[in-house]
Amino acid sequence: MNKTNYVSLIGTLVKDAIIRKNDKGSDYVLFTLSVPQTGTKWYDYINCIAFNENAAIIAKNPSKGVSYRIEGRIHTSSFDKNGKKHYSTDVVAEKIEVVKQDD
Repeated sequence: MNKTNYVSLIGTLVKDAIIRKNDKGSDYVLFTLSVPQTGTKWYDYINCIAFNENAAIIAKNPSKGVSYRIEGRIHTSSFDKNGKKHYSTDVVAEKIEVVKQDD
């Protein structure tokens, strides 16, 4: 593995994924994973985005409680809202697998 910006997570959707289309009509999915911190009872909540075939995987199982294994990269961005600059850090999912589906 020679990627320097590489993330691997296993987590559970904390709410239903949001499925959207970009200007070209391609689907993308926004979702948040709850990921347990190693050796503690605490969790991190990681915002993620998936495109194309990865978006399709999430779109098949977009419901809260579904667990996924994600490999990807960190992406930072900024935007203006009401005259105030906001910053965002997300994981761009490049590989996605369903780990389990709760009943």
